Amino acid sequence: MDRAQQIYIWFNAQIAPIESQVLMGALANAANNQFAEIHLLLSTPGGNVAQGITLYNFIRALPVKVTIYNIGTVNSIGNIVFQAAHKRIASPNSSFMFHGVGFFIENQHLELSHLEDKLEGLKNDQSLILSIMSERTKMNIAEIEDLFRKMAFINAQEALKRGISDEIAEVHVPTGIEIQQLIFQS
Repeated sequence: MDRAQQIYIWFNAQIAPIESQVLMGALANAANNQFAEIHLLLSTPGGNVAQGITLYNFIRALPVKVTIYNIGTVNSIGNIVFQAAHKRIASPNSSFMFHGVGFFIENQHLELSHLEDKLEGLKNDQSLILSIMSERTKMNIAEIEDLFRKMAFINAQEALKRGISDEIAEVHVPTGIEIQQLIFQS
């Protein structure tokens, strides 16, 4: 493919509202600028489930081929973002981490109805994640739930075996292609 038709975007951040909006903006700009292929260099500790599901659906909807590379660690909801790609590549020394859905409680007064609502939300989020992972990998629901229970870390070779990635390869950005780095200020 002609190098001018490709763009590389580097995302090394948590999956949170601002970071997700910036990433979606960069992806939309690449599609609007008629790039034939987007290469997303991804490393994330995870983050917000709703933002991860939104990113997954957004990437799947783009009218351009998206290749995502795990260039370090793809943890938690980052696994769902990784699954959105047309082609998923794990760097040889990368890893993936899985755990169940949870929420933080900080000085909150929760009544039974609040806890029931939180529980329903957690079940819904976990169901969405299980559905996407079972659809996009070689794993069934029970295998994925087992990874969640164990808070499992998967290396690149195991990810390939389980269908989490399509291949293992070093990332090589072609000479002359600019990498768009997304920077987040706090």
